[in-house]
Amino acid sequence: MPIHDQSYRHWKGQLKPYTYTRWWVITKAELKLLSQRKFVRLIVAIPPVIYFLVHGVLIYVVNQIPQAKFSWLVDARFFNQFLLRIEPVPSGLFIGLIGIFGGAGLIANDLKHNALQIYLSKPISWLDYLIGKLAVMIILLLSITLVPGVLLFIEHLFLVEGSTFIRENYWLIFSIILYSLIIVVPSSLLILALSSLTSNARYAAIGFGAILVGTPLVYQILREITHSSTFAMVSIWANYDILGSKLFGPGVRPSYSSHWFWSLLTLIGMIAACLYILHRRIKAVQIVK
Repeated sequence: MPIHDQSYRHWKGQLKPYTYTRWWVITKAELKLLSQRKFVRLIVAIPPVIYFLVHGVLIYVVNQIPQAKFSWLVDARFFNQFLLRIEPVPSGLFIGLIGIFGGAGLIANDLKHNALQIYLSKPISWLDYLIGKLAVMIILLLSITLVPGVLLFIEHLFLVEGSTFIRENYWLIFSIILYSLIIVVPSSLLILALSSLTSNARYAAIGFGAILVGTPLVYQILREITHSSTFAMVSIWANYDILGSKLFGPGVRPSYSSHWFWSLLTLIGMIAACLYILHRRIKAVQIVK
């Protein structure tokens, strides 16, 4: 049959009604793309795995080799420092590495290659796009905070003798979950907001690194000038540390005189600012239908 004689045939398929999962297509594609990069796997995956295994061995030694003398215990302070230890092992460095090598190009590369317009020309809203990109960072960061933290807690439950630990520290699992979210959500939104401000992923990475390193330096300068830690909220790490000490009980005391409420308010303000930037930047290129 000649092509000019062929009439239009209606599509008889069925559209998926689950519109609330459209963001997962973006998340899955980005995770697949990141997993294909050997350099990203080397930087992002290996150091956190080694860090987790070291702490797992320490928990095993403490419980199975009682004759070994240690100056620390597997308690609230142990899990608090595992999630965000600044010294002697900078576990916060892993957050920076994932943000720089995994998140800096999530939106910047789309802006560079004009892919954002293609995304938004499909039946995908700007919110679907944002959730899809945000889920990538949240999954990556939870894999080095929440997941290993819960696994270490479960390991200790299986190895410790008696039920005293679980009776006195059952609340630790909730602190681990909430503290992981406190660290992950602001950090994820921050790197995405920086990525949306430029079409060059390097600039977003430099900006993210400058905030992680620069804000503590600004705090140290203010501390030397005022001889007080009142302005601890200017440091992103200090805010995480202060809120962590509040969640993990009186046994974990930060070296700051700033109240935890100001740190919470600072992070909420940072989240609101990042969401505002992301909304404006994504909506700015949205195709008018």
